[in-house]
Amino acid sequence: MDMELELGRLNPAQREAVMSTEGPLLVLAGAGSGKTRVITMRAAYIIHLGVPAGSIVAVTFTNKAAREMKERVGRMLETKKKPPIVSTFHSLCLNILRREIETLGYRRDFTVYDTAEQVSLLRHLLSDIRVYEKSFKPDDVLATISRIKNEFNKKTVRSESGEFDVEAFSETVFPRYQETMRSLNVVDFDDLLLLAVRLFREHPDVLERYRERFRYLMIDEYQDTNKIQYDFIRLLAGERKNICVVGDDDQSIYGWRGANLRNILDFESHFPGARVVRLEQNYRSFGNILKAANGVIKNNKKRMEKSLRTSRGDGAKVCLYRAEDGEDEAQWVAGTISRIKYEKKIPYDDFAIIYRANTLSKPFEEALRAVRIPYTVVGGTSYFERKEIKDLASYLKAIANPSDDLSFLRASSAPKRGIGATTTGKLAGLAKTHSISLYEAFGRAGEVEGVGEKAARAAAGFAALLDKYRKRFFNGSGQMGKAFRELSEEIGFNGYIGELYKSQEMALRRMENVENFIESLSRYEMAADKPTLQGFLEELALDGPPEEKKDENKNFGVVLTTFHSAKGLEFPVVFIACLEEDILPHKKSALPGEGIEEERRLFYVGITRAMRELYLTCAGSRVRYGKFVPSTPSRFLEELPAGVVRKIGRLEPESPAEEELRAKAFFARINEMLGE
Repeated sequence: MDMELELGRLNPAQREAVMSTEGPLLVLAGAGSGKTRVITMRAAYIIHLGVPAGSIVAVTFTNKAAREMKERVGRMLETKKKPPIVSTFHSLCLNILRREIETLGYRRDFTVYDTAEQVSLLRHLLSDIRVYEKSFKPDDVLATISRIKNEFNKKTVRSESGEFDVEAFSETVFPRYQETMRSLNVVDFDDLLLLAVRLFREHPDVLERYRERFRYLMIDEYQDTNKIQYDFIRLLAGERKNICVVGDDDQSIYGWRGANLRNILDFESHFPGARVVRLEQNYRSFGNILKAANGVIKNNKKRMEKSLRTSRGDGAKVCLYRAEDGEDEAQWVAGTISRIKYEKKIPYDDFAIIYRANTLSKPFEEALRAVRIPYTVVGGTSYFERKEIKDLASYLKAIANPSDDLSFLRASSAPKRGIGATTTGKLAGLAKTHSISLYEAFGRAGEVEGVGEKAARAAAGFAALLDKYRKRFFNGSGQMGKAFRELSEEIGFNGYIGELYKSQEMALRRMENVENFIESLSRYEMAADKPTLQGFLEELALDGPPEEKKDENKNFGVVLTTFHSAKGLEFPVVFIACLEEDILPHKKSALPGEGIEEERRLFYVGITRAMRELYLTCAGSRVRYGKFVPSTPSRFLEELPAGVVRKIGRLEPESPAEEELRAKAFFARINEMLGE
């Protein structure tokens, strides 16, 4: 790579950010300002200066972003040069703990529980605390545990349904949850960061080793960091303080899950002498869209001053449509999409409909289906949440971590093998008495009084089955995918699925999921430098669904998504719908203060997703609880600057030319449907 040539392609602010390599640096990167290019170029530039790639760590929030960043840096470097370490917070901490966790009293073969497994564990624990069953709901308790671990809300413990009995929670549920997790040799996602910080604080020699190793830190999406992530970053930065953070306070929209806006606002006081570089040149959107975004966000008090600009020209005005009701709104959106597609010959996946919550998608889905417009709803059931995948994965988890009783129990009954609840209870008693795992207790089932010969044989046989495959997975032969397939066949997993789902079509679809899951282990083996079963399970826990890469050229239709899911995406044509009081801003955030400012930031994020055209819609009434209820337009609409918005609907009719185009588009769709 010709570094001088690449630097010459950057604008002055981007170039300053790339070439400021020493000391603390805050890069305030506005929406669409090329921040990913700056981060990747900066990493390549530091390597170009002679710094070893292993001394540079770039941290972001998603594995997708980490992969993209790593690939882009790799393309910039000379063939023989290694790329820097690019990781998520959780992956980085997990890799550190995998080497160091024995110092904290855990075994290295620990596994990571996902949310569903945490809820399952909590249900077991709460069933023993009968007096609190009504007040302690698993989902609420889980959210509270997460807030405490992230030091987000240590003193007042609240749930959606009210306030917990803090003393009871502190003395029973929380410590019992922690003790049980430790006895199972498992951790949750919050533990990955919490234990890494604890490791650094309690073992200065370990911290010093990692400070020497990671000499240059770069943190993406810094506005989304929470207290524990900040502590981790600050500990690693040490006295050298070669830390570059990149973010946009105007896009901080995760306060509800612990993100601390003060981390980015107070960066200069946290790291004295820090340089601040503002990236305000937008390469995504036309001028009127940016004027709308700037006009709205300037009303927030807690922000760092910046204003997006573009050299692309003003483009079309932002269109505001006031519908009669929710049905009229959805039909107008579907009709406008048809008109624009007919007029401009663009694919359906150039369009997005953005709203506050997934519960608002139904009328838009119905309107799009009515005119046969394909669409995709972002945020459906995750691949790894499907029962058949979790059932089969429980075998791998029990094999990888013999102490993981919950995974062992799940595997023992999927499919059922003649080990009833009574037998399981007696074996659990043996495990508790002798402080052993269920894995070991099942192997000793013949020793337990009251367990029938047939049930004892089945229990011991199941433990032997896992022993057999444990040897297969850990013999170093490099054939884990083959072993996994043989395990699935030996337990008759496809037959089990056939019994679960009476519909043959549904069963076949689930079997395809299983086949893909089995194949994903083989794909992992081929791709990983040092493939291990633990490594594969870590990918599942941290990286999400191991599905085949989709054809990026395939048209998946109009995207329906929430503001939160839309962050980081961009679309040529965007519709932001349901812009009314109590929806945006949400009724729980409508009071003045930080809540209303985060709601305004949500609107700002939605606006800045649009590249060429932006449509805003609201309705005069909506159906709520079976009745039409009058709606009030969102206060944020009043903050849009004069001269950039064109109003239609009840406020102002469409022009004759637009009416004609809409009619032509309608008949074109009818003809398409007749020809199908």
